[in-house]
Amino acid sequence: MANDVNNQRKAGTGKSALGLVGLAVAIIAVIAVAAWALMQPGVMEQVLYVVAIIVVAIVVIAIVAYAVYALAAIPVYAMKGEQYQENVDYSIEDVKPVEGKSLDDEDKNRF
Repeated sequence: MANDVNNQRKAGTGKSALGLVGLAVAIIAVIAVAAWALMQPGVMEQVLYVVAIIVVAIVVIAIVAYAVYALAAIPVYAMKGEQYQENVDYSIEDVKPVEGKSLDDEDKNRF
């Protein structure tokens, strides 16, 4: 056998298996209680009402935050100013190829 080692021991997994079964039973119980609660008269409407209020609150907070960020960006942009160089003239002829590379080399390796 490939696992013939003198110092190897096998540990039981009974406790973790029971824990997983308990977790599965708990999840099923929570789903069952939630389904039962939602079937009671008026509960579904109240849950949807609370969810709608939460969604509207999140949307309003996002809109207000966006407006604050947009308005705060204006003075930051104004204070930052614009940077540029004076008395320089760039031309495409100033661009030099990298030694050992050419555009033809890339086309050959592409396919």
